[in-house]
Amino acid sequence: WSSSMELSDDSRMSPEILARLSEAYRKVRNTFRYMLGNLYDFDPAKDAVATDQMLEIDQWILTRAEALVADCRRWYEEFAFHKVHHALIGFATVDLSSLYFDVSKDRLYTAAPAALARRSAQSALYRMARALMRLFAPILSFTSEEGWGVLPRLPGDPASVHLTLFPAPEELAAGLTEAHRTRLANWNRLTELRPVVMKALEQARQEKFIGNALEARVRLSVNGELGHLLADYVHQLPMFFIVSQVTLDAGDGPGVQAKVERADGVKCERCWKYATDVGSSPQWPTICGPCASAVKEILGGTGLA
Repeated sequence: WSSSMELSDDSRMSPEILARLSEAYRKVRNTFRYMLGNLYDFDPAKDAVATDQMLEIDQWILTRAEALVADCRRWYEEFAFHKVHHALIGFATVDLSSLYFDVSKDRLYTAAPAALARRSAQSALYRMARALMRLFAPILSFTSEEGWGVLPRLPGDPASVHLTLFPAPEELAAGLTEAHRTRLANWNRLTELRPVVMKALEQARQEKFIGNALEARVRLSVNGELGHLLADYVHQLPMFFIVSQVTLDAGDGPGVQAKVERADGVKCERCWKYATDVGSSPQWPTICGPCASAVKEILGGTGLA
């Protein structure tokens, strides 16, 4: 409550204000829990992926976190605690919980433990968890301390978050060249398109055409420069929209039109996506090719438990 108040205004308190703050606190705590839960087998000394080797979406979210750190450090120096408060909660609930966590779940949950796609996501989560806990420490002192006690730590890290320093922006996305950063701006445009697809999926659910998004193939009609952008990322769009398949068609007007169809193939029992290669491995006839490869790696390459 204290950090949410602008010091130049009269401070207000009411049951409604406290209820909103309680809900915001629960979202922050759940954000910490999600990150820590997905770092249970992550050793930062052995498993961390270099920034320039990460998947683009992981690099992109780290550049967002990098900007957040720079802003919060400046606002702390200005005693603008309310700006820190709103920026941190906004990042935790919008950038992370509503977007990045959703689109990363598949590879965190279904990829082989040491697969690059999974370790890349874990590396991004680890850097952001370290940064957020330190930035939140003056505001949510007990919760930040609790999270820091569970977070995998590097040699030399203090036992208490309150003995650390604020993160430096370069801790988040160091190693990215200007060419990398220019390309990562594409994800800002893809993010702007996501609500169009989400709206079409929600309408299809309401009409009971699909039960959940993984039953869908999204057909996007688009042309021009935006069409070239989507074609460049077409293989990553199913992950980004959390559907089984995405196809692109030439559009006949400006903008993007999204149409929802039933996905091709059958449901994989492991990842729940619909695929045409389910059963391609005779050892596991009910799962898709990528899941079969992951299971084989988990079992040591033998295919036998």
